[in-house]
Amino acid sequence: MDLWIIIKERYVFTSIFIIILLLSFFFLVSIWKNRFNIPKTLTLLTIIFCVFLIILSLFLLIFIISFGYNS
Repeated sequence: MDLWIIIKERYVFTSIFIIILLLSFFFLVSIWKNRFNIPKTLTLLTIIFCVFLIILSLFLLIFIISFGYNS
């Protein structure tokens, strides 16, 4: 089956995880640019959290596209 058809069938779940992915990426970039103005422990924790969310979102997107629910 074509990838675009699979994404169109499961657009709700894919759009949720794409939004989470984009928000965490933008938050990671903003934290990285202001890392000198924020305490180091807070910077480290937020970077770890953002990277975790990005990896989890990518894994869940791959899982939804490849195995997802049957319609």
